[in-house]
Amino acid sequence: MPLSDADCVATYKILILGDSSVGKTALLRCLTGRDFQDRQLPTIATDFVKKKFEVDGALVELQIWDTAGQERFHSVNRWQYRGVKGVVMVYDVTDKSTFTHLPYWLSSVNDEIAQTHNKYEVVPIVLIGNKCDLQTDRKIKTKEGMKLAEKELTSDFYETSAKTGQNVFNAFHKLAYCVTEICNPNVMKSYYPNMIREQPSLAVTVPETRTYPVVKANMTKNVVTIEWRNNVSKSANDVKRKKCFKWKSKKLKLKLACCCSSSS
Repeated sequence: MPLSDADCVATYKILILGDSSVGKTALLRCLTGRDFQDRQLPTIATDFVKKKFEVDGALVELQIWDTAGQERFHSVNRWQYRGVKGVVMVYDVTDKSTFTHLPYWLSSVNDEIAQTHNKYEVVPIVLIGNKCDLQTDRKIKTKEGMKLAEKELTSDFYETSAKTGQNVFNAFHKLAYCVTEICNPNVMKSYYPNMIREQPSLAVTVPETRTYPVVKANMTKNVVTIEWRNNVSKSANDVKRKKCFKWKSKKLKLKLACCCSSSS
């Protein structure tokens, strides 16, 4: 049975960050089903959109705040960091400067969100390289974005196109999953708070070993040598044990000779 809006169990505040003109607003328009605009004025005021996602059997809502990207607005937007549970970090694959500015945005997440407002709680980040449809104008290779995402321990990395819709839903859906897993895991199907996981057994099964006598007799010196060998293993480390018997009568000699012939 599909989930309805009434089944929504949580709402999370999400911040979308990045330089001006990387396509933050265009990504949100695409995510909410609005038409793509080739020419769009820079965002000068903060606004947000709402989008619901189903994650592991639970319906959650992301309240995604679109911020002004120009540096002159950074101080104005600091109050928006309060209560943020996840971040979408965006750069333009056709503009090298938007990629080199990412350390600034990443540090702002650590300083303003994780430390100041969230008391060092983990804030998942999804890194997005937007405008991947403009392949002829590309300046940032895919592997560069992947390398940065790995270095900064982001939750995931996607290359998106707000124009074609490529990976836009997937990127925000992944962030919804990561935020829910951190903030409200008990609503997810895979969460079992009372489950005691069975520890793997460390016992080593030792194969049964049997000792078979291999008898060698030296009849000329009145000595019978009996040698036991571990016949299960045929390696050079087979355990060997010897025991020697001397006989004092022909009757014992005959008996040992019979044992030797039957054992071999």
